[in-house]
Amino acid sequence: MTNQPTNQQEKYELFLNDHLKQILFASGSDLKGLLMEEFNISETNARQAVSRAAKAKVIASSYPYTFGKNQYIYLYRENYLTVFMIMAVSQKSRPPMYRLLRSMLDNGGIISHYEGMKITASPGIATSTKVATLDDMIKVLSSMSMVRTYTDARDIKYILFKESPFNLGIGVVSSADEGPLIKNHFNKMLMDAALMPDILRWLYRSNLIDNTKIIYRNKKNPQTGAVHNKLTWDAFSYTKATGINPTFGAKSEEVEKQTMVALDIVLSRKYSQEDLDGFLDRIQINLNSVSVGHRKMMPIIFYRECDELVLNTISKLGIIAFDIGAIFGQKIYEVLQELSELNSLLQITDNADVAVKNVLKTIRKTGQDDLLRDLKGSLFEVLMYPLLKNIFGDSTMERGRTLITKGPKDAEGKQDTEKYEYDFIIHSAHPNELIFVELKGYMSNVLIPLGDRDKRNSLSWFFRRTLPFGATHYPMELANGRVLKAMYITSAQFDQDGQLFIDDLNKGKLKSKNGITAYDHHDLIQLLTEKEFKNEVKIIKKFYTYKPEKKKAVKPAGEISHDVLPDWSTEKLDDIF
Repeated sequence: MTNQPTNQQEKYELFLNDHLKQILFASGSDLKGLLMEEFNISETNARQAVSRAAKAKVIASSYPYTFGKNQYIYLYRENYLTVFMIMAVSQKSRPPMYRLLRSMLDNGGIISHYEGMKITASPGIATSTKVATLDDMIKVLSSMSMVRTYTDARDIKYILFKESPFNLGIGVVSSADEGPLIKNHFNKMLMDAALMPDILRWLYRSNLIDNTKIIYRNKKNPQTGAVHNKLTWDAFSYTKATGINPTFGAKSEEVEKQTMVALDIVLSRKYSQEDLDGFLDRIQINLNSVSVGHRKMMPIIFYRECDELVLNTISKLGIIAFDIGAIFGQKIYEVLQELSELNSLLQITDNADVAVKNVLKTIRKTGQDDLLRDLKGSLFEVLMYPLLKNIFGDSTMERGRTLITKGPKDAEGKQDTEKYEYDFIIHSAHPNELIFVELKGYMSNVLIPLGDRDKRNSLSWFFRRTLPFGATHYPMELANGRVLKAMYITSAQFDQDGQLFIDDLNKGKLKSKNGITAYDHHDLIQLLTEKEFKNEVKIIKKFYTYKPEKKKAVKPAGEISHDVLPDWSTEKLDDIF
């Protein structure tokens, strides 16, 4: 027999407890409004009733965590509350929280903050008193002793299930054992971002995106996505492919006349219903975020594996979806597997030349060397790491570092940021130098132009723009005697103006005592040979050296045939995209 409430406060507490049992948590203003509606009481009495229920521990408070408008969140209080109970309730009442927990379960009890932003369709900042942002959800789940956060040495934030007495059956780890779990998940993040530029290049060549404005998740910083309208995307761009439209694509120069292309890319695991729901929520939020008119969007999904049921749902929603194997060929799955093994190997040892060679061989088997050229560039960076360690000895080396400068906020609170990525930043004690290293792994027939400081992938972009910018982030080192130096290493060639520019730099102050300022294809092979990096020389010659196809000459009947080789051709870097 259920005990009946003996006074009005107990009636309020019973009502609040029953309500929270159904929805798990609610803001103070929500509970206050429910009490006012149910019992026809004043706002002051309703606020006091909620406060007394929390003090009596009938319901739990999120104290000391506050949310929109500095409100506390109130939670259903039960000693046996488990992750699975929260999921069962939140699947209907709080779908974003359900998707977050479901994804954590599917990934062994961990998810990155970046992936959490995507899957919960969380805006970057709170927009109301409701629990709307990922950080709000983390606070609530932390109040329930369900999750904790961890930030690794790369400043990547992860969400993990908190150690608890409940048998979650997912291999929850303690803080002491979380290293392998973090490393494994970081490798998955690298995998998801590994083909991003190559996918974008394919979309550009297919006329599905414009190359004037492309923002995307970078493999060097897989924890950072493309933010648009306060939402996180793997990549976004715009397209002039207008279809049947009064405005032809050639006339769609302004963004307002173009269609936004938003990408969702999952290559490290199966694309799930939760991934789709998070993507769809972000699409709907973006479409509904204007007060006048409407936004135009073209959502595209790239997946490695996906259940038939999810694919059918994608099709019914009218979302374009590509199996990665349909673009790069079936051998791409082997490439991805070998990349995963390579990422794991790099966590243990720097001797990855054999693994790099295996990946390059598999890429060649796909017949997609040209389309996967950015991936080959990434492998070139891995290949050069042992060489740099040999040149600079025991120096401290930062790999894949992004440096950011934030400008002042304007009247609307918007803030301009300037940021650049650096392949390596080397802090050398003997000699006392700070060396910025740029690596470009292109085929030997590619010409890298001198360009100007506003032209990406040019020599001037690095030496006249990103290098001076990087130097501003190390004022103390440079003030204390470290000397700024630069090194540019490529398997390609420099154009005529670029070579003259490099010749001048080799006579100047940017030249390190441990090498010259820039190495082109020929200089690199010579350097590797001198340092006795025999395997690396073979790899450069086999996979980064242009070899024209042999063509047979047309001959009259009875003549001896001769193979005719065309002249070596060069490819301008401008044509690479």
